[in-house]
Amino acid sequence: MKDGDGRSHGDGESPDPDVPSQAELDAEDLAELAKRSSQDRDRASLYPVRRGDPGNVPVPLAKHAVAAFWAAAVAGAICVVYGFLNLGTIQDLLHARLLDGLRDDPGNAAPEDEVSGIASTFPPVMLILIIVFLAVEYLLLVNAAKHNSRGVRNVYLAVVVVNMMCIPIGVDLLFAYDTLSVAVVVAGWAQLVFLALSALCTLRKEVNNWLPAPNKVRSGSMFGRG
Repeated sequence: MKDGDGRSHGDGESPDPDVPSQAELDAEDLAELAKRSSQDRDRASLYPVRRGDPGNVPVPLAKHAVAAFWAAAVAGAICVVYGFLNLGTIQDLLHARLLDGLRDDPGNAAPEDEVSGIASTFPPVMLILIIVFLAVEYLLLVNAAKHNSRGVRNVYLAVVVVNMMCIPIGVDLLFAYDTLSVAVVVAGWAQLVFLALSALCTLRKEVNNWLPAPNKVRSGSMFGRG
């Protein structure tokens, strides 16, 4: 006598309980397929499929943000050119300020043996950093639009924020002296304002809708599953 698995059994003999039946094997296969389908759906939602053609770059990103950035770059260039043309004067003025701070508040001032080194080193380094920040910001802004990348746009915003935090310190240490032109101080603050406008343009609704959806972070993908 044959059972449902095609195995022969004697009369009254029951199938071997250690051997799974065909129905049990089919149930295991269906469960495995369901598990894989669920995992595939999780991966699809975690890493959304990139759109083939996102359409034209929105005007706030393609034009407004770029125009505001170039205005900031012009203001930054004015500061850099003026700073290097008057570098010796700026170093002397900073040196005198640091010495005044040492006399007025010794506990919070730079050590006396470091004043000369700081006054001679900080101004050229800070002027070069203006150029570096602007170059990095330009590359990020252009590539955010070129590659339809939300991640690059977010990095651009982060770099702009850091740059904006440095500008007040740089303007104060480099240009806030009575003997220097007040126009360069205005240019420094104008750079901050235009960078802020550029960053805000990249956050416009049209830009966020054009950029791909952000990746979802799941605890299972970060720490694994028990």
